Amino acid sequence: MPMEPTDLPIIDVDVPATWPDPLANLVGRLADDARRSGHPPQYYQDLNLLPYENAVLAELEGHLVRARHHTRLLDHEKDAIRLQGLRLLNAHLVNDRLDQALALGYLTAAEHERLRTVNETVPGQRGWGKREGQVCLTLSAAPQVHDVDGIHRLLTYWGGEAIYWQHCEGSPALAEKLRSLGAPSVVTALLDLAAPVPEGHSVFPSVVHVFVGKALGHEPADADVLYRSPIPPQRIESIVTPA
Repeated sequence: MPMEPTDLPIIDVDVPATWPDPLANLVGRLADDARRSGHPPQYYQDLNLLPYENAVLAELEGHLVRARHHTRLLDHEKDAIRLQGLRLLNAHLVNDRLDQALALGYLTAAEHERLRTVNETVPGQRGWGKREGQVCLTLSAAPQVHDVDGIHRLLTYWGGEAIYWQHCEGSPALAEKLRSLGAPSVVTALLDLAAPVPEGHSVFPSVVHVFVGKALGHEPADADVLYRSPIPPQRIESIVTPA
């Protein structure tokens, strides 16, 4: 596997000083158009910006974009991310985490069996949406500041949605156990959003919407990223417990 460059300039949607000039100029023009039309900044997602998405992605070529993965981790899992990076979600990853938690005494045999047979990667057990084959992140640090409900839940229950989703509401004892494991963790990673992948990355609302929302001064502006490539360890900036 070829080595990926690690010395590319970094763009952070929360820090306009990191935006390259062509990107900043394009985003600035779009934000000015929104202001002239009287569009409220908090409704930035409603702006008709998708025709500019490819132009923004083109300006990201040769850059890495900072993003955050919100989860709850045991100490050995933090070490694994530092060594291996962030892996795509699949049944092997889920079972590996559960098996290690059992071996280290974090789960009982009964808890392990229940979680292994009822999770979002088990055929016939999958809920809404598609979670496998991707890493879920946010482009902005805004969710940590503005206490977004979905992010709060990710930081509260160990294992990620694939493990906890079917247990946090209907299984009080198991939910309490999942709340007791690990520590809230924000993994900051650097993404190559312009690189082609067989199944393209998905960003909602869109990359251009986030940049324009920030340019309009709406601090909570953010996007969910479904990143469909593993993130290598050299692109993991930090793993921290939020204050």
